Amino acid sequence: MNKMRVYGVSVVILGLLAACNSQPKTEAQTVTAAEGSAHSVHPGADQKVEVKLTEFKIEMPTTVAAGPTTFSVTNTGGDVHSFEIEGNGIEKALATQLQAGQTKTLRVELKPGTYEVYCPVDGHKMLGMSRKLTVS
Repeated sequence: MNKMRVYGVSVVILGLLAACNSQPKTEAQTVTAAEGSAHSVHPGADQKVEVKLTEFKIEMPTTVAAGPTTFSVTNTGGDVHSFEIEGNGIEKALATQLQAGQTKTLRVELKPGTYEVYCPVDGHKMLGMSRKLTVS
């Protein structure tokens, strides 16, 4: 009886694996901040955008694809920084500031349009920590 149950569970698992592997694979392209090169992103999956904050600039792509996006934000500078995005009905920021060397993520659902990203730490935006992001 026990062997039959194990056999039945094995058949179900193999069937599920076969169904998952039979789906056609399509890929979209997104640009990352590190090299400005294209990386594959599967539809429905978050695209990852690398962001580096330092005194007093933001290094990241200027354009990304619309859809679920996770910004991986690293403070490569010596001062405390943070990250905020505004536009198209979105105003979202990291929950806490980044100390030197820290990395945190911020997930947003981006719609086509123009956004402003900046460091909301007092005075940093005016010192150059602001840029436009185009989403298409």
